[in-house]
Amino acid sequence: MFGSFPSEAEPDGAVFGPHHFYLGVLLILLVCWIFYDADDETGPWGIAGLTLLSVFSFALTWPYYPAVGAVGVLVLLGVATLAAMRPRWWRYGVVPQTALLLGLFVAWDDALSHALGWRTPLDSLWARYLYPYVSDPYVPEEIRLPDGVRLPAEVRLPFDLKALVAEQVGGALAMVPL
Repeated sequence: MFGSFPSEAEPDGAVFGPHHFYLGVLLILLVCWIFYDADDETGPWGIAGLTLLSVFSFALTWPYYPAVGAVGVLVLLGVATLAAMRPRWWRYGVVPQTALLLGLFVAWDDALSHALGWRTPLDSLWARYLYPYVSDPYVPEEIRLPDGVRLPAEVRLPFDLKALVAEQVGGALAMVPL
């Protein structure tokens, strides 16, 4: 369970590859930007700053100093998570709090996966369901609609639906940064 720290000297061998860490960071920054109030001196600067520093640790420190970069990401995300629990965020309601915590969860998921080598929920989802389809798309030979569902007569399906779905959906899932 516990090997060397960090378990990867460089996350996935390409720190600027499509990591879901960056998606979590983008969601956090989006929430901070939407709920920024120019009249409020405190603002969400603490969480935004900590999040940007965690990106610095992940992208620019980890490849050169793996232990320092991994510790930096984990500590900065931990402090940002504590800051997200402050009563300041309670006044905005459940939706912003949930979006902020969802962004932190996504960033934590990738950071823990690369730093500690743990199988995390989003990595499991990627490995179990999405990656097998992206690497070898499978589409059933015939389309079966549920009982009682009928397509209108003017609806024409593409000639080669299997090739269309395999090409489009497989290509789209290949772009998912998980």
